[in-house]
Amino acid sequence: MSDQKTAMLAEDHLALSLPGDPQISPDGRHIAYVRTRADIAADGWVNELCVIEMATGARHELGSGSQPRWAPDSRSFAFVRSAGANHLIERWFCDTAKRQVITDLSESPSALAWSPDGTQLAFVKRVPPKPVAAAAPAWERLRTEQWAKPGVYSEKLVRRVEGMDGEVPEGHHHIFLLSPADGAIRQLSDGPFEHGGPLADVTKMALAGRISWTPDGRHIVMSMQRNAPQRGPLNPEDTIAANVFEFEVATGAVRQLTAFGGAVCRAVVSPDGQWIAFVGFRNRRRSFHTFVLHVMPRAGGTPRALPCPGDFEVHQNIEWLPDSSGLLVLRPHHGDGCLMRVSLAGAWTELTRDVGGSAASGYVMYGKGFSVAQDGRIAYLRGSTTRTDEVATLQPDGQAGPELTRESAWLDQRAVAPIEALWLPTRKPGQRWQAWMVRPAGLPADEPLPMILWLHGGPYLAWCPHFAILPQIWAARGYAVLMVNPRGSLGYGEAFTDELQHDFPGEDDLQLLDMVEAAVARGGIDPQRVHVAGESGGGVLTSWLVGQSQRFASAAVIYGVMDWTSQAVTVDRPDYFSYYWMPEPPWAPGMQALQWSKSPLAKVAHVRTPTLVACGQNDWRTPVAQSELYYTALKLCGVEAALVRYPDNNHSLEWHPSHWLDLIEQLDRWFRRHPRT
Repeated sequence: MSDQKTAMLAEDHLALSLPGDPQISPDGRHIAYVRTRADIAADGWVNELCVIEMATGARHELGSGSQPRWAPDSRSFAFVRSAGANHLIERWFCDTAKRQVITDLSESPSALAWSPDGTQLAFVKRVPPKPVAAAAPAWERLRTEQWAKPGVYSEKLVRRVEGMDGEVPEGHHHIFLLSPADGAIRQLSDGPFEHGGPLADVTKMALAGRISWTPDGRHIVMSMQRNAPQRGPLNPEDTIAANVFEFEVATGAVRQLTAFGGAVCRAVVSPDGQWIAFVGFRNRRRSFHTFVLHVMPRAGGTPRALPCPGDFEVHQNIEWLPDSSGLLVLRPHHGDGCLMRVSLAGAWTELTRDVGGSAASGYVMYGKGFSVAQDGRIAYLRGSTTRTDEVATLQPDGQAGPELTRESAWLDQRAVAPIEALWLPTRKPGQRWQAWMVRPAGLPADEPLPMILWLHGGPYLAWCPHFAILPQIWAARGYAVLMVNPRGSLGYGEAFTDELQHDFPGEDDLQLLDMVEAAVARGGIDPQRVHVAGESGGGVLTSWLVGQSQRFASAAVIYGVMDWTSQAVTVDRPDYFSYYWMPEPPWAPGMQALQWSKSPLAKVAHVRTPTLVACGQNDWRTPVAQSELYYTALKLCGVEAALVRYPDNNHSLEWHPSHWLDLIEQLDRWFRRHPRT
């Protein structure tokens, strides 16, 4: 075989094979995980289940499936598989490698969780409303197949959720109990409450959807919202108000265990049954709250915060140590994804800093998970600068175990661009922002290249130094890519994120121009061919920069917010953005002036930079109208501009891989077409 490596290609986006949800069996003998890869023929993404035998390395490929969850005896695990319109819960047995269908459902189940004795499997699924009989008007008998569809009636405030195709269906998500022995199913919860599903997630807060059994099997614990239906004007406090509840398995009786006064996520009972842990925060009506780990007595009482040193954000996925002495959590720190152990006394220990970033997006710890066996061994996703994630293990003390997968083996034939870590100065004395420079593999450091300032979304996300496909493709095409973590990025402490409070975008974001000049001054960059592009929050910053500076040869604004007033009432969660990202909704006194001052549309008359605008047409987070109005304003102002709309795709263009390929080509053509003169 030749040792010659080829440059990264745009179609390598389709070669991504990304492991996720690594689940180690309680006895530590097997690890199940989910592989996400592109289905090229269908232009979508598929999830496949894999199982690894730890002792031999033998692999079992189970085909399509997700949510692997081990039975307490480690002899089998349950998982979910879709079959057309049906949704199956199946079971795979280690000794025989055979599978069994336990039940066939019309609604997709989630939050699978075994009872401690292995006799019941709890899950969440939607319960459609009971049909209401109503007499059809007489003219309905005239309807034919050629008639237009009837009007769509709704009384809901939140009708759409980003990432979900179409409108949120009627009904509520409830907890069910399944007996694997005979397939019998019993609904445990009821009422007008969401025990999971899309409405339980509010802009990255999973307020419900994780089921935790008590060790005696008599109760189920869940964090969730059970507020009385609101009457009159919206109370924004209720939007994220959640608490810890327990459900008696025998009767379904519900008891509230906290009165927290804020968001509560991912409550989980300790193995000894003495404690409940969750991640949350007291509500201060801010655009971003730092998630803090809390513990409380199982019987109820005041939760005790275990804040991370340095006021760093912690991930919502948490797991108890097998001996109940503490927990395992994830946190970002200066671009690295860190797996931490914290004791009940609040002592924090870093086990590893190599939790992978997202190879698809480039974001640190995005979508990461882990699990722990009874002997304390940990299964997690290990990342690197040159490879996509692999499933790996850690010893309880953090000593690295082997990598168990070869999902990134295809990269052996690619020339991966090196990633250089930087801390670049801003105009504020003593302040530096972290950044990374990606340059083409094999080129001299002093060869002048065109550069792309690539701005991340969120804005409360962060770039990391691990392998990400998009900057690698750009580097292969001859660009240097500068990836900056500006104010608001995760992993630099609460004060850094708080800088964006009601000030996004703002004057301080123009310090990104300082980053550009500092990078150019280091050499190896053609100062006349510096471009800027960003997605979501990065799209906001891109349009903000070109509205106040003519530094860039060209720009690409990818699904950004251009007018905060219209965004507030067209976004998928108007009950959140209008009251947290801004102090009040647009009609409150003084709010229109504030929101307009933060809207890139207000600066459009100053734009001289050729600008491409791109958006998914089914984007509910930054609706396509935001991109269309900015594009139209640019054209009215005489700016050279183009608009790219992607049919049947969402906010992050996640549904169709081909759209990412097209976006790469659109941006590359735009940048090459517009060298600065």
